[in-house]
Amino acid sequence: MSADVDTHPGAQQATGDGVWRRLWLSTAAAGLVTLVGAAALIGSRDYAYWTALGPGPGFFPRWLGGILVVCGALWLVQLVRIARSAKDAGEDPTNGQASDALVVPQDEAPEYSLPTVVAIVVSLCVLAASLEVLGYQLAMFLFVLFHLLVLGRRRLLLSLTLALMSSVGVFVVFTRFLTVPLPASSIPFLRDMGF
Repeated sequence: MSADVDTHPGAQQATGDGVWRRLWLSTAAAGLVTLVGAAALIGSRDYAYWTALGPGPGFFPRWLGGILVVCGALWLVQLVRIARSAKDAGEDPTNGQASDALVVPQDEAPEYSLPTVVAIVVSLCVLAASLEVLGYQLAMFLFVLFHLLVLGRRRLLLSLTLALMSSVGVFVVFTRFLTVPLPASSIPFLRDMGF
């Protein structure tokens, strides 16, 4: 690693192929996010956005799809700018040097590992399968708690607080204020407890 590249103390440098591989993986992920958002927008056209009772079945997919499209597009723009700055600096992905634009401080560097990705995908599948059984509040609480405690390695009190806010808080907002029903538990004693 040359001295002129390592200008940031405590920075994590990825070399050549690793930098460009991450850039391509990030670009593919950003494109996928944008496509999923566009599919949600297109798929929700047949559903009413608003009904006489409040938000219709097209309300949530349109907002979610729009947010995903905007976030995915902004992510793509950011990646294009990083790639262009690396190209303008005349860097070759095979020469073992990384652009300053691709240097990430170590405490901010995300961990992209196959087990983490698999854990996220499996937890999403478990969440989808358990919504009707456990109910929205309990299933979402366990999902968020798993992500914060296990994958995010956050403190217990913070994880519990955020998991409660994102499960019970969202449930209350949707059911009480937006009058949008969220899945209730199919287990009688959980349903009697309000789940």
